Amino acid sequence: MQNKTKVLLSTFGPLHLIKSAEYLSKYVDIEVVQGWIPQWWNKWFIGIASKIIGRDLSKSFGKRIPKVLDGRNLSISVPEFYLWGGKRLGIYDIEVKAAEMFGRMTKSYIKNQNIFHVRSGSGQGGAIAKAKAKGMKIIVDHSIAHPAFMDKALRNEYENNGVTFDLGTDSHFWQLVLRDCDEADRLVVNSYFVRDTFVEAGYAKDKIDVVYLGVREDFQSLKKSYDTDKVFRILYTGSFGFRKGGEYLLKAMEELDKIGFNYELNIVGGYSPDDVLIKKYKPKHVNFVGQVPQDDLKGYLAMSDCYLFPSLCEGCAQSCMEALTAGLPVIATYESGLPITDGETGIVIDTADVKSIVDAVKRMASDKSLRMNLGMKAAEMMKNQYTWDVYANNMCEVYKK
Repeated sequence: MQNKTKVLLSTFGPLHLIKSAEYLSKYVDIEVVQGWIPQWWNKWFIGIASKIIGRDLSKSFGKRIPKVLDGRNLSISVPEFYLWGGKRLGIYDIEVKAAEMFGRMTKSYIKNQNIFHVRSGSGQGGAIAKAKAKGMKIIVDHSIAHPAFMDKALRNEYENNGVTFDLGTDSHFWQLVLRDCDEADRLVVNSYFVRDTFVEAGYAKDKIDVVYLGVREDFQSLKKSYDTDKVFRILYTGSFGFRKGGEYLLKAMEELDKIGFNYELNIVGGYSPDDVLIKKYKPKHVNFVGQVPQDDLKGYLAMSDCYLFPSLCEGCAQSCMEALTAGLPVIATYESGLPITDGETGIVIDTADVKSIVDAVKRMASDKSLRMNLGMKAAEMMKNQYTWDVYANNMCEVYKK
């Protein structure tokens, strides 16, 4: 396939496809279309954008410009600025309008490539239609459960707590995403869980390919010791909220408080102090750390005794993949999308079940041999099967199809 297959990869938003393109560039002739790419003369605007968004964007924007993509990294900035400003102004359906604008502007880069590999939600505005008219094959890349599943699994969780739910099939944005998925020649998803939700929604199983993303090599086998002291240290990473099973996580910690279990839970990732769940539940030994640099995250992975992720709905949580790679024994739901086998490379717990969480934590805390076996087998599995090089090879197999 070297220097033969021409791929145009288009993504408006999530940056994992930029990392994908880095590794795919070893095997195919790839160009990438994305949002704003800062240049030497306009980098100053990152500071303004950070204030608009409410967080430091400098590292995120740095990930958009890997050197290996020099000359093949194409910027469409207007839709991104429109999206930022529109959110501040409360413009109706701004996500849909910005995504369609991005698709329209992508059309100028659709020329004589063989494959249009597009992030779901980035292909409307005529982009997929033009690629098809040019005779290109369409791969749509999607990384979360089907909206019908999200509606079933999450709507009551949100609405019972007075939180607006906008992830279901009645959302205009998710309808746009599904149009991309419907128009694909092949749909690529990042876990068997996601595939199953699409099959349940009526998609042909033989049209869907499962390709797990890779994990950075410097996360491999960070966990060196499986001994514990008097405090059992539990780690959760990633954004915190209803979809991630945050309510059941905090309820489970309150149950551990009642039985005098000596634990510490560190929640590392984005959260809001005004979150309904944080106000509602007050377990004694929970630390909301907030977002930390990746190198600091490595320290949490190395020092913790187990990783807990009771998510109600994911694609495949990359934060959990990092924990598996590090060799930290993992407790998670099937809906986390992780490639784990219960009792071999992790513990799979029931969804939305406080008792299941409590029992799994107690079991993990009481059995060093279990922690060590789960952690070491998970690390070995990740090293052999879930690197970025493995990802690129698997995606190239989809291109060959």
